[in-house]
Amino acid sequence: MEAFLSRTPVFLSLLGLLILATLGLVILFPPIAPVPMLIAIVLWVVCKAPLRHSVLVLLALAFWSDLASEVPYEGQWKSPMYWPGKLLFINLNNVTGVPGLGFPLLDIAVLGLLALSIYRRATGMKIDPPPVPLPKPLVWALILVPVTIAWLQVWGIFINGGNSRVAQWQWHQMAVLPLMVWLFSSAIRGPEDFRVLGRIIVIGCFFKAFLGAFFIVTIARPRGLYHEYATTHSDTLLYVTGLMVVITAFLEQPERKTFWRMVMVCSVIFMGMHYNDRRLAYATFNICMFMAYFISPWSWVKRYSTRAGMILLPLMPLYLTVGWQSPEGIFKPVGIFKSLIEGENLEKGQMDYRDMENFNVISTWEKRPILGTGWGHPFDEVMKLPDISHAFEDYLYHPHNSVLGLLAFGGVVGLSGLWMYLVVTVFLAVRAYHRAHPPEYRAAGLVAVSVVVAYTNQCFGDMGSISWLGTLLIALGVTCAGKLATVTGAWPGLSSKTATADNSNETGQPLGSPV
Repeated sequence: MEAFLSRTPVFLSLLGLLILATLGLVILFPPIAPVPMLIAIVLWVVCKAPLRHSVLVLLALAFWSDLASEVPYEGQWKSPMYWPGKLLFINLNNVTGVPGLGFPLLDIAVLGLLALSIYRRATGMKIDPPPVPLPKPLVWALILVPVTIAWLQVWGIFINGGNSRVAQWQWHQMAVLPLMVWLFSSAIRGPEDFRVLGRIIVIGCFFKAFLGAFFIVTIARPRGLYHEYATTHSDTLLYVTGLMVVITAFLEQPERKTFWRMVMVCSVIFMGMHYNDRRLAYATFNICMFMAYFISPWSWVKRYSTRAGMILLPLMPLYLTVGWQSPEGIFKPVGIFKSLIEGENLEKGQMDYRDMENFNVISTWEKRPILGTGWGHPFDEVMKLPDISHAFEDYLYHPHNSVLGLLAFGGVVGLSGLWMYLVVTVFLAVRAYHRAHPPEYRAAGLVAVSVVVAYTNQCFGDMGSISWLGTLLIALGVTCAGKLATVTGAWPGLSSKTATADNSNETGQPLGSPV
């Protein structure tokens, strides 16, 4: 690429295009006239740098910026991280005012970096080292995702006459996901990059936690504003992943350093979760901890935790009984659990919007349980919902419960094709966990399982399938689980000698037999 750009005719041609584009924007759209020059500088840097560096920067920007497409801070405030998030996650025609750019910058970044990777490999350039391959079952499960999307597009639009405009946004993020895994697999070297990925996620949690607390304490409360959330619903996935990064690091390496790091990071993230006020975050975190408990072996931490639980178990019925009647103070967790079971409006004699919506989506699925309706169709309003089209025009095409939504639109066949890779990911992550020796590898296996739990829980509770943050995290979790399985020998991919060398301690010696 560098040699190609250094040719004089090519360089002069590109320079001419840059000048013409800048002059054209000066005449037509003056506010964005510097953009071509900025794009040229960024492209030059990206073409010179290793793919790994570019992908890590992209992930940092995505995790640290506000998820502008989900209206952070309920539109009452624009944080310093809002504008990067707006460029990344909102269609560029809405950002720049230039018609025809009906896609976010994140799409361009993923496709552009993927094209750069393919070009470098095709021309034999040595900038990037050979990537650790993903297990073949995972690759085939990921290929099944676009195949299923295409089938549901044909079934829903061309056979059943659905709305093609709406259909695109029913499957867009799911279609980008395999491309993200391909890109991350090409850029991330393997377990040696897990530490920097964990730091990027934790720093993102810190950004969201402090910005959310600042908004609630200094802006919302003094003005008497009602706030349903601080940052966004999807930040639940980031918070839970950040918690599991430091908690699993301590569980696998229970030392004073990892303990105090866990305490410090968890205190900040729990503050962010408190101000973001999403019940799903606490439910998801608890499920992730249960998964880690059942997967992990009997360490001293697990033994002491189990003994403490057995001692407190007789008090649980009393705690639940009191908390069910008065869910305040130390009994507030019971109130959260109660609201998940009964809904928030039951005491007022009203049925929750979510319960009504779920009833309608299930009714839609029951009509075509095997193949569903296909993309481009709304769910049936068997029970009439309040009209929220003023806030969300296509609300009948995007139920809050994405799992039931995928069943309604794709049936059992569609959901199986779209989510088979999640089953394979958990299988590989758990298998790799029990064959990994370094504690960092084992912690990464637990985090990968936690990401799948957080993603599926978010899909079940709040439109996770169309969340950019969820898509990025699950793509990263899938990639790490696949590479970990290959490196540890949990699935054949590397030679046994290479896998043994990678799955060893600092002295290069294996740390014992698999669990």
